[in-house]
Amino acid sequence: MDITIGDAAERLGTSIPRVRRAIDRLGIVTRSMATRDGRPPRVLDEEGFQRLRDELGSMPAHALRGREELKVLAAFNMNPFGFRSRRAVAITAGISPTTASAIVDRLLEQGLVVAVPALLRNSGRVIRGMILEANRTNTTWSEILDDVLATHLPVPRMTSTAKIVPRRFWHLFWNAQPAQLPIIEHADFIASRMLLSKDPLAVSWAMTHLPASSIEKTASLRQVNDSDRQWLLGLSRARREALDA
Repeated sequence: MDITIGDAAERLGTSIPRVRRAIDRLGIVTRSMATRDGRPPRVLDEEGFQRLRDELGSMPAHALRGREELKVLAAFNMNPFGFRSRRAVAITAGISPTTASAIVDRLLEQGLVVAVPALLRNSGRVIRGMILEANRTNTTWSEILDDVLATHLPVPRMTSTAKIVPRRFWHLFWNAQPAQLPIIEHADFIASRMLLSKDPLAVSWAMTHLPASSIEKTASLRQVNDSDRQWLLGLSRARREALDA
């Protein structure tokens, strides 16, 4: 089905100029749609629209919150273990660090996000720090949840394939030799250690480097509760979509 640039902008919850810039940047082919009068509009096919959605993300047209704020809220919603920094929020949401930092500060003031004290690993040392998490006890979350769930974040650029787990995560494998665990052979075991570690950086790395089947395997483990199982299955679906894009 052909989609006009105006319709694409409306469906993505963004502006026509932004859609035009993305079309040029991605090299998406458009064509003129025949009309009886007036200037023929430019249209693109479903494949082109999907590429736009992967690049720009999408959100509901009449949401209660702004575009960038919805991206940040969606990032928190898909990361139950939270973030160690505002920069990590920015990377997941696909927006600039400056914008993400301002939005996180605003969400902290509104009580939608909280900063929780935690012990964190940093270059092999344990330090005291803070984790930024969604505060789901805040009643406003229930008011905006439909909009947050309808928000699709931009698909992250695929990184080069890793062969083993990075050294900074080796502490999660206390009874194994991480350097001797090729990801291609031990992805299920690696996924279980990283995804259940509650280390936001480990979870983020696993999300983008491990296969969806290994994430699903972790979700099926007996020790995983129903809440964690649901977000893990959602994570595996997102991973499959990213690989199929």
